[in-house]
Amino acid sequence: MRRNFFIKTILLIILPCLAIAQKDSTLSLNLNDAQLFAIENNLDIENSRLDIESAQKKVWETTAIGLPQVSGKLDHQYIPGTIPTLDFVDFETGEPAQLPFAEKNSTTYSVTASQLIFSGEYIVGLQASKTYLQISKLSHEKQALDLKANVLNSYISILILEDNLNIISSSLSNMESLVNETKKLNEQGFLESTDVDQLQITLNTLTNSRNTIQRQIDISYKLFKILLGSDLETNLVLDQDINSIYDELVGQAVNEGFDLTNNIDYKMLDNQVKISELSLKREKTKYLPTISAFYMYQDKTNKASFDFTINHIIGGQINLPIFSSFQRNSVVQQAKIEYQKSLNNQVLLERNLTIQAQQLRFNYQNALDKYKVTNQNVDLSKNVFDNATQKYKQGMVSSMNLTQANNTYLQSQSDNTTALFELFQTKIELEKILNEL
Repeated sequence: MRRNFFIKTILLIILPCLAIAQKDSTLSLNLNDAQLFAIENNLDIENSRLDIESAQKKVWETTAIGLPQVSGKLDHQYIPGTIPTLDFVDFETGEPAQLPFAEKNSTTYSVTASQLIFSGEYIVGLQASKTYLQISKLSHEKQALDLKANVLNSYISILILEDNLNIISSSLSNMESLVNETKKLNEQGFLESTDVDQLQITLNTLTNSRNTIQRQIDISYKLFKILLGSDLETNLVLDQDINSIYDELVGQAVNEGFDLTNNIDYKMLDNQVKISELSLKREKTKYLPTISAFYMYQDKTNKASFDFTINHIIGGQINLPIFSSFQRNSVVQQAKIEYQKSLNNQVLLERNLTIQAQQLRFNYQNALDKYKVTNQNVDLSKNVFDNATQKYKQGMVSSMNLTQANNTYLQSQSDNTTALFELFQTKIELEKILNEL
């Protein structure tokens, strides 16, 4: 009893601690780890894996149609009332006798085995089921590729927001110092109150911007957790900074070639073309006969004297279509049209993907050039703001000039951030179409 009490006491102490530890668990991820974690835990990806499993079961379901089928049947009958009999004289005894025409209680049982020998529709259906399985696998591959791109975009977005927060916080700290210094100079009569008000407006704007960015970061982390498939209470830490991602993503050389057959959208459409072709074949096979065979064994538990049940039956069946008033021909022609449309769509996609890949290369180069320019503008505007700050402290420029210099610096930072995000996005889209993400 004392031992049980001791164990229960320990469990009562440990279990709440374990729950708290689980709730406060920390997940530290670099970019590659985040993508792998999402592939393993994202619920949409899990559903696509289940679609593959379902398609595999569908292949076996279709395959089993052409394999031996065995079924059993049990039929019990009871005849109410009097059963008719046949009166006769027993030749051995010379005594009159009666022979019933049926048994009052009787059970008939049978086992039937059937086998499909030939069916063109079955053969094509089996090919189609395997093609659908391949489509499910390609759909999973496409979802995984999209998920990796979304994880990359979300990861980068959070890092950029955090960098913006640091920039705003630094500007806010400097502006607070300037406001305090300006207030002291105003109290001493060296500056007017309008200078204090002008800088206070800038300080208020920076404070509001900082709070807005902080809220954006908070919600971005929550959305990122949903994308990863992690618990919302998990403490998520991003191990990689924006500079290392820049080196990893932008620093990587762009593949100059473009293999259409390696593009996931082209692969999926190619399989759709195969489905259309199989659909045409399936309609054509409806002109062919269907041949099957069966074997049946049947018997009864109670038999009447005059019972003609046949125990063993072997048979076959041929279903031969003869004339359908050209209905089958009309269906075949429709399937031909759909197949031709799928071929046209394939050619159209080839052309669009080729142009799209070229356009994305142009967009990427433009984004790279734009980022370099905005990066230089940040350094220049920072120098202008620093000089304006020094001159303001010496009374050489007004608070209005200082505010304008600060706004120019913040705008250049914003432009640079936008250009950097566009650069990442164009590179991601380029790698997606090349299937190199």
